[in-house]
Amino acid sequence: MIVRRLLITFSAVISLLSFNALAQPAIAHAETALCPPPVVEATPLIGGQMQLKIQSPCRKGELVFGRYGNLLAVERLDGTGNVAILLDCFMGDLKVNLSFKDDWRSANYSCAAVDNTLTKVAIVWRDRVDLDLHAFEYSASPGSAYDRAAFNPGSYQIAQSESSRSGRSHGFMSVVSDGQRLGHNVEVYTLLHHVREPHGVIAMGVGLGAQSQSAADRPACDDGNRARQNVEFDVYIFERASKLRSYERELAMQPCNGTPNRTITNLIPSIRLGTRPEGENGD
Repeated sequence: MIVRRLLITFSAVISLLSFNALAQPAIAHAETALCPPPVVEATPLIGGQMQLKIQSPCRKGELVFGRYGNLLAVERLDGTGNVAILLDCFMGDLKVNLSFKDDWRSANYSCAAVDNTLTKVAIVWRDRVDLDLHAFEYSASPGSAYDRAAFNPGSYQIAQSESSRSGRSHGFMSVVSDGQRLGHNVEVYTLLHHVREPHGVIAMGVGLGAQSQSAADRPACDDGNRARQNVEFDVYIFERASKLRSYERELAMQPCNGTPNRTITNLIPSIRLGTRPEGENGD
């Protein structure tokens, strides 16, 4: 009877040990498979921008999706699981939502507040075409020093220096794009208003950029052998941190006849200087 009891007890111990031995790798595997939440550092920058630094070594090489209003920004974590996203707050201090393919989500970040000394004009589009936003400061000619665009972006420091020197408002391209982004493409002109700015107008324009000839998904010009193809884009104007205005626009492809690309100035409202935004009708 004692031997039988010992055998039963010994068998039970062996079964328990065997079960634990088999179960242990599964538990260890489950623990190593867990991916902790990413570390996100949000830093406001001058000129109404913010930077999101993301660290997540267990998600290296994966895409991170950022939503800011109607804008979708898509970036890829590098081989160490790091990425920095520069976001221009041209729609004001809206929430920024981050998400990954494993459904981790966070909406704990607000875009940097834009103070009332700044005006922002942005274009947003999805097609893989290089559009260029232009700001012709004080009737500047296309291609001149005060034609602010991707080829001549300027900077916050340059605009600030020119404004202090001249007593007039100046700006810079705070974001430019070659039209090849995974999410939305966006370009933003940011104007620094001088406290005693004189009356004036900064005309805004849009045209094809230098990289449009290499865009894979959309022809850069109209050769007449197909239905005319236009590029749809949205315009956002956030004037002195007042009410946000938006417009839907289309840019028609130019004929493929070797003529230089034109900049169209009747699709985006001009910035009127020396007046308060409440008096503007936006047309």
